[in-house]
Amino acid sequence: MKNLLLFFALIIISSVFAQNDEAFVDSLVAQKMAELEMQENPEYFYRKDYCDGNIQIFVMPDGSHCASKSTYYAVYVFWKDGEDRMKVQKFDNCGSFMPIPIGISKNIKKALKEKQELKTEDVKPYKGEKVDNNAFGNMSVQSCHKTYKFVFEGSAFEKSFKEFDLTNDSKYKNVNAEYNNSLALIKLDEDISEMIKHFEENGKFFREN
Repeated sequence: MKNLLLFFALIIISSVFAQNDEAFVDSLVAQKMAELEMQENPEYFYRKDYCDGNIQIFVMPDGSHCASKSTYYAVYVFWKDGEDRMKVQKFDNCGSFMPIPIGISKNIKKALKEKQELKTEDVKPYKGEKVDNNAFGNMSVQSCHKTYKFVFEGSAFEKSFKEFDLTNDSKYKNVNAEYNNSLALIKLDEDISEMIKHFEENGKFFREN
């Protein structure tokens, strides 16, 4: 049985020809951001998602396989494409996806108007209302992160947070949860997350390569 399992493992490993890291994803995104800058697009941004240690394997359009190296990174680049229209393009460890045209929802439009709030407000770290060395008990916490980079009229800034900072999943209440979830950045993130979930579940993202 062990030999059989080893045989199948070797087959899987040998079929994976690409293992790209964060630097590969960042290079694709940097190229896209440079393209938008050259086009003098007045408003664009991206969101990078990753969970430490999360590895994913994909079958590519040509039938080959690709795996993330160490951690899987997904980046979604958004840019204006008219008064009430935007486009979103996904990038990950295995390449780029085709851009998708989307309408700008009222919530996204409102959040993007709050540029000063997006720039100055920060998500506060998880803080239990009491101090307890065993505050997390037997809970398993997955370290998932989101990073945003906004470019408004040539001015760029970044914001990052852990998804755990928005929750109350510990033994004691997170005293910063209510504040964090009221921020313009998190309101924007909620709409984007809902949109991405819809696209993923309905197979709207198609690889370019």
